[in-house]
Amino acid sequence: MSETKHPIQIVARRTGLSVDVIRAWERRYNAVTPTRTETGRRLYSNNDVKKLTLLSRAISAGRRIGDVASLSINDLTQVIDSDEVATTDLREGARPRTGSVMDYFDSSIDAIRELNLHALLENFENAHRELGSIFLLDDLFGPLMRHIKEECKVGSLRQAQEKFTIETIKSFLMIESRKDVNEGDPKILITSPLSHKDELTMLKLCLVSKNSNWSPVYVGASVSPDEILFTYEQSNSKAIILVADIYGRDQYLPNEIRKIRSLVEDGEILIFGENIFNYQDIIKELKLMSAQNIGELKLRLEGMKNLCELKPVRLHAKPNKK
Repeated sequence: MSETKHPIQIVARRTGLSVDVIRAWERRYNAVTPTRTETGRRLYSNNDVKKLTLLSRAISAGRRIGDVASLSINDLTQVIDSDEVATTDLREGARPRTGSVMDYFDSSIDAIRELNLHALLENFENAHRELGSIFLLDDLFGPLMRHIKEECKVGSLRQAQEKFTIETIKSFLMIESRKDVNEGDPKILITSPLSHKDELTMLKLCLVSKNSNWSPVYVGASVSPDEILFTYEQSNSKAIILVADIYGRDQYLPNEIRKIRSLVEDGEILIFGENIFNYQDIIKELKLMSAQNIGELKLRLEGMKNLCELKPVRLHAKPNKK
């Protein structure tokens, strides 16, 4: 009996990775080697799916794909077990039980079907208290949005329900990222260059930054270099996170980043995005930090804070009063 093979769309759904990331890991790092049909369509084995799932977990724990792509499934499992134990404190406690997450998932779906804003926000608040911010984003919001997109494609949910969910999550994140902010924490500007517009990801990073003892400054998406400089200086920020989304115009991004780097000479700049492997040349050229997922970002935020604490305080010149 031949082994069941899976098309890339099914693999993406099961692993939580995008189709673009799966292709890039296959092409750049030989992470898996799918077979192909006569028409060139990729087909993945069960072991391919398992390895990609493990690679996703390893990356979430802060590993670099280039360091782990060639590992066997057994070796990956050992690395992940070690990493997840070591990062328990960093990620706000032990991973919640699957049943608990699914309870919140099911309750969210019920509220979304009914377009019940109060019930959905209350469910998110309860989940945040129990799961913590990182597991809320990784284990609830991520799978929830992927599920809703799939349900919209097959017609069991409407576009209005998807938009309702996105806007509710954005509102929730906006509120939570400003709660109990310590005024003594350094400020970090979270935005995106021109043509990049992933507001949902930026708001997720606001929450992660707040819980890493940064005070997030958020002014929206697709911001010009001059306006980024103005916001950075006006808010007295110490660092910047630039979010590059998969639908932004790749050809413009390197020059936008160069402009921002030339204007913001004394601040730490981090590029965040699922597809940052497309921008490794500019990241190396300008010696920028980068993170592909929230696990990596948590580690980078700690490093950025240490670097900022070593730098002298920047004083802004005030205009003379006439």
